[in-house]
Amino acid sequence: MAHYEACFARHGDTPKGVDWPDAEGAATRYRIMAEVVRERGPVDLLDFGCGAGHFLDYLRKTDRKVRYRGLDLSARFVDLCQRKYPGVAFDCLDVMQGGAAVPEADYIIMNGVFTERCGIAYETMFDAMTGLLAKVFPHARKGIAFNLMSKHVDWEREDLFHVPYDRISRFVVGQLSRHHVIRADYGLYEYTVYVYKAAAWPDGQRLATSGQE
Repeated sequence: MAHYEACFARHGDTPKGVDWPDAEGAATRYRIMAEVVRERGPVDLLDFGCGAGHFLDYLRKTDRKVRYRGLDLSARFVDLCQRKYPGVAFDCLDVMQGGAAVPEADYIIMNGVFTERCGIAYETMFDAMTGLLAKVFPHARKGIAFNLMSKHVDWEREDLFHVPYDRISRFVVGQLSRHHVIRADYGLYEYTVYVYKAAAWPDGQRLATSGQE
């Protein structure tokens, strides 16, 4: 949290203020996160780790029908968002604290929550990530999306969190759901994981036949 607040103090309300290198890459991430949504109709979406609310800015420029809610651990970012977006719900919450209630939504977006280690040991970071995902996933009625740094790079930065596909897949299938997608098709040195509660079918609807999941 302190790392991102320091970025905001240096760069202000910009992509660099939430530690994204540039606006183009940030916009690409917002598009990929939004594409976790399968439905054409209205959905409830929780932006987990909302930062300065830039994902909401992106959504408002699209034709997506989204009922947005933001959540962040940083009181500074939540206060900023409440001032920027009157009438939109924002929660300042540490969901890993005892008794904390994760807001429910159709989809929960976790953009940039796990891409940086910021000095945390690798296995400690992995355990923290899997613990948080296991805590959050039950509160998504339909699915979640989160991104990680790829291992398929020219070199790995010590401050970033590079996770092999097979390791995250083992966790997702073993602890969350076998209905998942790994996307690495958008030109950045990272990938995004979609995890769904149910399978997707050709017509976009679940089959009525029992047992076919």
